[in-house]
Amino acid sequence: MLFWIVFSLAITVLALVLVGWHFSNHILVPKPYTLMPEFEVLEAGDGTVTLPLPSRKEQFADTLRTGVYNLLWQGGYGRLGEMLEQGDHRVVRKLEIVCGRPPQTGDAARIDITVFRRDPWQDHEIPFEDLSLSGESGLLRAWWVDQGAETAVLMLHGRRRADRTETLRAMPVVVETGLSVLSLAYRNHDQSDPCSSGFYRYGAGEYRDVLTAVEFLTEHGVRHIVIYGFSMGGAVALEALKRWPATLAQPLALIFDSPLLDPRTVFKQGARAMGMGIFSHPLIELVLLVGGRRAKLNWSALDQPQSAAEITVPVLLVAGTADQTIPIHLIDRFAERLQAPLSYRRLEGVDHVEAWNSDPEAYQGWLKTFLNDVLSVLPAA
Repeated sequence: MLFWIVFSLAITVLALVLVGWHFSNHILVPKPYTLMPEFEVLEAGDGTVTLPLPSRKEQFADTLRTGVYNLLWQGGYGRLGEMLEQGDHRVVRKLEIVCGRPPQTGDAARIDITVFRRDPWQDHEIPFEDLSLSGESGLLRAWWVDQGAETAVLMLHGRRRADRTETLRAMPVVVETGLSVLSLAYRNHDQSDPCSSGFYRYGAGEYRDVLTAVEFLTEHGVRHIVIYGFSMGGAVALEALKRWPATLAQPLALIFDSPLLDPRTVFKQGARAMGMGIFSHPLIELVLLVGGRRAKLNWSALDQPQSAAEITVPVLLVAGTADQTIPIHLIDRFAERLQAPLSYRRLEGVDHVEAWNSDPEAYQGWLKTFLNDVLSVLPAA
């Protein structure tokens, strides 16, 4: 009898570990960059496209989105325009092709929030240098816009679907202020090398890539750095801030757009959104336990609101109340605990990293005002 009890317990533990291992792949292992389609093109005409009405409210499936968005399909993308017709199951919208071949009936497609998908010169005629920096895990790719300024903005993209192109929406305003810009692709993303484990570490390892970029900026005469993080780029920035060497160019300000501030909270929201109901909490706890062991992660240390009071530089925080990825209450908690000067743009009805898309002019205005205010307090050279 004792043998069978021990055997049953062993089988149960093994099954739990296997379940945790399987699901932890979803939060640890990078996926190849692919289209990740959400629907099919119903018809394509001269300057128009017919799309299905969204059957669910997922971010990249909402064909009724208004603002500045792309339609992305295999082989090309274009700027979505106004809605011309809307029926029971379809919507007809204007489409301006930006790159690649025209869409065809049946093409797999999705809504794209990145909008600018090439590089600083092709999208904005901003001269830049394409760098390969030597980091801890290998080569790190970066775009370097050198304006000879003693202040630079270090831009950090988000996770999974994101790469350096995510920074292109905001880059023109930054360049207009006269600041230099370094847009960095950290490990496991874009064309940068993966780390030895191949795992996302939510800032706990990626921060070293930020410090590599800061070393480059320091060597090129930069004395002050504004860190600009999108989604997981915010977590990477905050982990770097905790370990910033006094010998390097110093942080001047932080800009966060929909920052990932506590992976545990984000994963739990994701599980609930998948309809797991009462099973979501124990499953996520299991996944966190197994994933933490695999990636050597202390999840509690990545709860950024816990250390928000230690931030001493001004912060611009942009977030949407309809964010399906980062719950707004998490960002509110971070904002409440900050003691540094804060400008918080809390936007009703805006989804994850879509503040620019919903109102580019307003977004650019907030960004320009914040940067000018920060620069105004610097002593004259």
